Amino acid sequence: MRRLLIGLALIASLVAQGANAWMQNARRSPAWFTQGVMYQIQPRAFTPEGTLKAAKAKLPYLKDLGVTIAYLVPVMKMDADANHDFWSPRQIRSGFNNPKNQYRIADYFHVDEEYGTDQDLKDFCGEAHRLGLKVVFDLVYLHCGPTAPFLRDHPEFTWWNADGSVKKGPWRFPKLNFAVPELRTYLIGNIKYLVSEYGADGFRCDVGDGIPLDFWCDAHDAMDAQSKGETILLCEGFTVCNQYKGFDADYGWFPGLNAKSVRSAWIGRERECPRGSKFVNHYENHDIATDARPRREKAWGHMAVDQVLTWMFTIDGVPMLFTGNELADADERHSMFGKTPMDWSQLTREPGASRHVLVRSLAELRRSHPAFTAVNGRDGLIWLDTTAPDSVSAFARRGGGETVIVVQNWTGKEVSCSASFAAPKDSVPSYIVAEEVDRDVKGTISVEPLHARNARCTGAQSFSLGPWGCWISLIH
Repeated sequence: MRRLLIGLALIASLVAQGANAWMQNARRSPAWFTQGVMYQIQPRAFTPEGTLKAAKAKLPYLKDLGVTIAYLVPVMKMDADANHDFWSPRQIRSGFNNPKNQYRIADYFHVDEEYGTDQDLKDFCGEAHRLGLKVVFDLVYLHCGPTAPFLRDHPEFTWWNADGSVKKGPWRFPKLNFAVPELRTYLIGNIKYLVSEYGADGFRCDVGDGIPLDFWCDAHDAMDAQSKGETILLCEGFTVCNQYKGFDADYGWFPGLNAKSVRSAWIGRERECPRGSKFVNHYENHDIATDARPRREKAWGHMAVDQVLTWMFTIDGVPMLFTGNELADADERHSMFGKTPMDWSQLTREPGASRHVLVRSLAELRRSHPAFTAVNGRDGLIWLDTTAPDSVSAFARRGGGETVIVVQNWTGKEVSCSASFAAPKDSVPSYIVAEEVDRDVKGTISVEPLHARNARCTGAQSFSLGPWGCWISLIH
């Protein structure tokens, strides 16, 4: 009985933590981020040259595509140590025999010569800002390179073996010691330098939840004081309460090509987080494109990926494209560990040409309709029940004085169904009083879609959806 009571107490404690998080509000973030469209630039694949100068020349292309945030994978000096004992297993398996891993940094302040010079990065950011784009850098603070010069000056920044060798952490890299106050001061100084000297508008934090959250809270305070609250931190990871103060958003991992999981995964995460929490939604990034074989474009098929992109641009949060997603790139030579330039001729042939048109139209749809960006969290996103829950997901977005419905068929078969405008009732822990808020959707579906693919509205709330079909329209 005693064990049972202890177990029930632990469960109650976990439920209470989730409920308490949900009852609080996430930090507010600048509109350029919450309303943005992000594009992750992998320089080794983005251009044949693989340099910042070449990437800078492509910024007008990104602007025309509808991108508003250029996110660079790390371009700071990489550790060139050839000792395989300090190479990650992935790096060795890649076969490039290249000691320079973008996520094994030797110098956090200066650009690696592979990509150009410090001035080239300043010029890249300057051109992006001239075009109205924001720039997000990548911070790699969990670990560093084994021969990083700052370890000679500050050996206390990491751990050492008895024989004087550096102790290996995750991925066989030296792990930084955040118990040392001087390390925290050093890294926050680096963040402030990247903002002031290069023009960074924010940072994606590699393995962000592997680093003490109070460090990121202090870092954000320093950034806010410097930029008047206009810079952001994005966590690669997820910790229930990290958006109170430390982070502006977490990675939004795509749950898979299944109508039920698309919905249930979102609701489950939303119930754990502060109200208004934000997520950067994507289906591929530098890690996935390097490791997943076949690439997602091949494994899922172009029509399925089109559906995922539609979801990314209309669901709550910020959509993030990876290099070549807009061209349906599926090149399996791709690797973050060596130069594998993307074939830009895909832009002029199928399926790349059609994909490019789709991405531009989705970016324009998001930009033109405030319902997709005006409100974060459950007040702006209402999941709707359908008569085909195994195949079709549906949700409404509200904000900016409009309501939009998004209905998606996640199968390769034709499906007919209806969607209910009654918002499903939320389940809450028994000690919390359920909100008496009317969240039902009111109005009628416009007969003219904002965006439709292989789909028709056949009645008041009924739809005929072909394979991977979708329907998006206003509700008047």
